[in-house]
Amino acid sequence: MGDPLPIFLMVALALLFGLLVMAATAILGPKKPTPEKLAPYECGIQEIQAPKRRFPVKYLLTGMLFIAFDIEIVSLYPLAVLLKDQLKTLGLIELLIFFVILMIGYIYVWRKGAFTWE
Repeated sequence: MGDPLPIFLMVALALLFGLLVMAATAILGPKKPTPEKLAPYECGIQEIQAPKRRFPVKYLLTGMLFIAFDIEIVSLYPLAVLLKDQLKTLGLIELLIFFVILMIGYIYVWRKGAFTWE
């Protein structure tokens, strides 16, 4: 390990910069509160009436599942490159275990009905 002084210096400079920016905004920032500025900002307009139906959560669930499985699948490429060059048989076993865990998760989500539309 090298000298830790540069790391401490960088952390100190980052903290100093953060404190300096907070002090500058507190001193130089506008201080004229109005009812419009103090009101909570939702989406820019006042709601005329309540929405007729709620936004389905299935869209969010599908998006989260896509991201989770997509990240798992993307991680297979570096593993395959290492499998070819360095890992050999142990890497193949590790890859098969990874596939089994991935398929267990996929089957669990499928059986829970996350992929069905109503």
